[in-house]
Amino acid sequence: GTFAVKSEQVVYGYKDHIKIDVDHLLIRSMETTTASSHDAKTDLVEQDDVAAYRDKGYFGTQLPPGIVDKTMQRAVRGRKLNGGEQKRNYSISKIRCLGERPFSVLKYVFHAGYTYVKTLARVSIKEHFKGIAYNLYQLGTLERKRIATALNNT
Repeated sequence: GTFAVKSEQVVYGYKDHIKIDVDHLLIRSMETTTASSHDAKTDLVEQDDVAAYRDKGYFGTQLPPGIVDKTMQRAVRGRKLNGGEQKRNYSISKIRCLGERPFSVLKYVFHAGYTYVKTLARVSIKEHFKGIAYNLYQLGTLERKRIATALNNT
């Protein structure tokens, strides 16, 4: 792994980039990179996607035509965000917060906060298996919700 400085703190290791389905919260695509690689180098947006809800790390990168750009705005040197841009970021964050659930489930349910292998290939394989485990867990959650909804409707 490599290191990156985030909020004046050195962070070692790897980063997971995921694309989830907003309706079912299932991981649809996943990629693992080293900590020092920039977020904009890893883009999981595909041609058949409707919208891309991306964080500020993707600010300034282009999307394929026909995809709604929901990238959060970032203040730049000498210019703060205006009120409309702040409201837009807030509305985007309501959707983006759903993407944090897989990381929370992996950390607190599966106790998978750390990966103890060294190479990117091995870390990538382990992270993909964690993604599969999360999707199976989420399918159980969806089934419980479906059964609860069916019981409430009768």
